[in-house]
Amino acid sequence: MHYTIITESHEKGGFTARCVEIPGARGHGSTQGEAIARIKEEIEQVRQAQNAELHSIIASVHSEIIKIEVADSA
Repeated sequence: MHYTIITESHEKGGFTARCVEIPGARGHGSTQGEAIARIKEEIEQVRQAQNAELHSIIASVHSEIIKIEVADSA
């Protein structure tokens, strides 16, 4: 997946990275690269939490997700 990251440099040093698609997700670091690495970790944690919540919801309503393939008609 692709995410939009905004980085900001601070007058006293360091950087903050924010993810546009995930409000509240932030990464901080002494360099821009460090801040980006931390926001990547934050995004992964959010995605794992969302997946866990989705699986919990599916289990609670006794639903099932099934993937199927449909051939093109020629």
